[in-house]
Amino acid sequence: MKLLETGSKKLFHYERGLGSFIDEKTIKITKNNGKEKIINADYTIIATGSKPRKLPNTPVDEKIIMTSEGIHHMDDFPKSLVIVGAGVIGCEYATIFSNFGKTKVYLIDRADHILPFEDDDISEMVEGNLERHGVTIHHKAQLERLNIVDGEVEYELSYEDGRREVLRVEKALLSIGRELNISGLNMENAGVQKSKRGRHIGDVDTQTNIPNIYAVGDASGKIALVNMGELEGRQAVEKIFGNKTTPLSYDNVSTIMFLEPEVAAVGLNEKQCTERGLSIKVVKLDFSCIARAIAMRKTQGFFKIIVTNDEKMQVLGMRAIGEHASSAIQAVALLIKTRQSIKLLADLVHPHPSIIEGIQECVRMLMNESVFKSSVFKDNLKAYSCVDGKCTPLQQISKEGLLESSCDADNTFDFTE
Repeated sequence: MKLLETGSKKLFHYERGLGSFIDEKTIKITKNNGKEKIINADYTIIATGSKPRKLPNTPVDEKIIMTSEGIHHMDDFPKSLVIVGAGVIGCEYATIFSNFGKTKVYLIDRADHILPFEDDDISEMVEGNLERHGVTIHHKAQLERLNIVDGEVEYELSYEDGRREVLRVEKALLSIGRELNISGLNMENAGVQKSKRGRHIGDVDTQTNIPNIYAVGDASGKIALVNMGELEGRQAVEKIFGNKTTPLSYDNVSTIMFLEPEVAAVGLNEKQCTERGLSIKVVKLDFSCIARAIAMRKTQGFFKIIVTNDEKMQVLGMRAIGEHASSAIQAVALLIKTRQSIKLLADLVHPHPSIIEGIQECVRMLMNESVFKSSVFKDNLKAYSCVDGKCTPLQQISKEGLLESSCDADNTFDFTE
């Protein structure tokens, strides 16, 4: 910031303090020593971020019962840790602490599987690895209380069958989401409104209901990721200076989940497609079919690509779990952005040997041009179409031992087995 402030044109000035709106073009800055400063601005960007959500009636001291803000300040590994929340952040912390091998980890999951917004095949693989590292997962558990007792954490769980159990651990981590960080901002003085649900600042392509005030990052409530916050910040600035007319697209935002194995995602997953009633084709290739993964002894994982169930096969989404997963989704993300067919990747010559070669085979399987046949290697490959909740293999083996396309078959099956 000092470099920006000392620039030749001196277009940047930094003030430390609590900002609050007096009106839509006037802001008051309250310093730590109580002094106040009034500034005027033609345009304002709200980028106040978010803060960890807390449980009511639960004492959070950031030493024994912590959020993500306090857990990074521990002096040593706790002997035991309970994590409330089995979403991405909760599972990431469970992965970190269990991998170090110094902490017994307990994970409270209200659903019947972790990562509830992801497909079951992703959740099951991550869950299996957590359990192999000694993590105890409380499935379908309702947290009744979480208290500090004798310098430790005591928590009580209840289950659907009426069971209850009380456990004691050294520390606890709340990982139940984040909430808007606007305390003291006094947005109402500027007329800025929240979204319909009231959880974030309402905006259209970063612009709030007040034309000269913008909201970006976690404050906008779109996608709470650092890279997305940066893009929204750029979008707001370019719109202010009149250089941007194309709205941001959130359809092809690539994300990474730092789990074991690593998970990368872009676009829709299979569960979301089903909820939207979309007719889709799905191809899934296990890492055990990829030469580089075999050579690295990293065969746990798979690629899964979802396309429209038509001749174009427009890309809807991709999930990758395993080694180099985050390096494998960029090309698919671009195709989602440009609304192109997955067939374009068939002509891309991937480096060999590499993990991402598996993507090319996924495309070939969808086009029925791969030497890998899902009807033969059923444990490692899957290629199927789903219409109205019924899934049909894209290939089947006839009684004569010949391969048939799905247009000749009327068998359906359940992939949850």
